[in-house]
Amino acid sequence: MLKALPVVSALLATTLWGQPEPVSVTFGQTARLTVTARPLDSCSAQIGFLDNGGKPVGPSSHVSLQPGQSTTLDLPSSAVVKDAGQRVVIQARVVADQGIAASACQADMEVNDAKSSGGPGEGIKVHGHWTIDVRNPDGTLASHRDFENSLQITGGAALSSSLARTGIIGSWKVVLLTSSAGVIGALSETSGNLTVGAPTSGPNSGNLVLNGSFTDVQGGIVATVESFFDFCSPGVLPASCNDANAIAETLFTMRILNPPVSVVAGQLVQVSVVISFS
Repeated sequence: MLKALPVVSALLATTLWGQPEPVSVTFGQTARLTVTARPLDSCSAQIGFLDNGGKPVGPSSHVSLQPGQSTTLDLPSSAVVKDAGQRVVIQARVVADQGIAASACQADMEVNDAKSSGGPGEGIKVHGHWTIDVRNPDGTLASHRDFENSLQITGGAALSSSLARTGIIGSWKVVLLTSSAGVIGALSETSGNLTVGAPTSGPNSGNLVLNGSFTDVQGGIVATVESFFDFCSPGVLPASCNDANAIAETLFTMRILNPPVSVVAGQLVQVSVVISFS
């Protein structure tokens, strides 16, 4: 059971609870839909976008979120804007699965401008690049996937608290889940199957790198990946910030995989997460 992060509660209450207002996009912009499961509810829903006539546009996805988890879906303006200077109104589409209360899936919409071509002052971005290699018992590569994931609101709030010295980030964890939130693989610093480092040379110099592996015993489909860290009160040493002392197990990044990754019992799953800032 994930523990709630107190510093996040007020933020979520003001920014995500409630129905999102429609947004308008023009050339170079992207509409982003963020869907979050309420702290005490699970959210399973089909999410996507509608134009101002109520017609589905752009990408859609099925999400299955545990309490407090979030995911995002982006709609580039190129999918809906046809003429220079045109602005198109976009609405969120969140349809809860049968048996799931609509209020359990809270949504927010925002518009992001295209990246500028250079220069400082463009804002700080957090990037999470994942690599998942699945290997057969003889060492041959069965599958390879690499992808980006999204910083979660809980992770951003915990980073802010850490920079303000009101909280401590401790041990890291990486979890691979099925579509029904069953755990296929769990990696953690405390269990010894996850290493965490910040190289000072090489291609990942200046980045945070998480590496781990496990041998699957049952087989299954990896539908969602998540990274967590333990979050502790000020005064706790980072090396001692673990499950025993944490006030929260904080979701940092996540990604719903489409297509998912298949794993057969006996295969080795190697996971690498490179977190960078720009």
